[in-house]
Amino acid sequence: ANDEEVNSLSKAANRKRSEKAWMIDFVATTSIWTIDLVFLLEHLLSGGSTTNSSGSKNIDTVQEIREEIGTLGCQQHCLHQRNSSAFPPPLSPSSSYLFCSTKFGVDESYNNLGYYKDKFSSDELRVKHLFDIAQKQNLPLLQKSHLSFEVLVDIVGRKGVVAIVLLDNRVLMNNNAIRTNSTTSYTGHYVVLCGISNDENDINYARMNSPEEKDSRIDFVMVVKNPGIWKQAEFVTPSIFEKAWRAKGTDEDVLFFAKHEIPDQ
Repeated sequence: ANDEEVNSLSKAANRKRSEKAWMIDFVATTSIWTIDLVFLLEHLLSGGSTTNSSGSKNIDTVQEIREEIGTLGCQQHCLHQRNSSAFPPPLSPSSSYLFCSTKFGVDESYNNLGYYKDKFSSDELRVKHLFDIAQKQNLPLLQKSHLSFEVLVDIVGRKGVVAIVLLDNRVLMNNNAIRTNSTTSYTGHYVVLCGISNDENDINYARMNSPEEKDSRIDFVMVVKNPGIWKQAEFVTPSIFEKAWRAKGTDEDVLFFAKHEIPDQ
């Protein structure tokens, strides 16, 4: 590489470190929960303000998407036919988000998971407080006891939609980990779910990393940006991704993010 390329790579690396440091400073903890990401995203999209004096932001459309996801639980493959108006109105002109989880608050049984144990007491108070603030401000949150995997796939299959998903990284990196009964096996890890791929090469790549599925029919794979590895994208079979997403410790957290096209004026 020439000096210009080296300089460009160095600047990119420095910017990435700076952005990471700023985000950690903002959430004021290294023990990140998804509600921390909600407030970080809210801060970025609202131009630096995370308060809502009216107390009624997005309420009608949040109800709309609650009803829509409920309907999609029964009609799983219709979401591709719907447009991005199902998302809450953008907090900025071009973007909006929705946080879905099976639980708003803290599951006290997680105190027995090694991943949470060291900071559980302080995290519990902080996380409960953040959820109280989020609900008072009517931030776009949706609690659902079971979001079907098909609905998740349909939503991220939309143009302009990605999702930050909390997974058990031990399952993602080694699918045999899901079989262990150890309370210390869980390792929380956030990835960006960029969409799905039907490309045969991508399917073969994912199948190669999942020997147990070498003879299974796989019609598509999950396209994942994993910040824990250097590759631009990883391809994961649907069954492994779902196991990692539904593992105890994740609350099946999903933070959907939609980028909307702005019509020409």
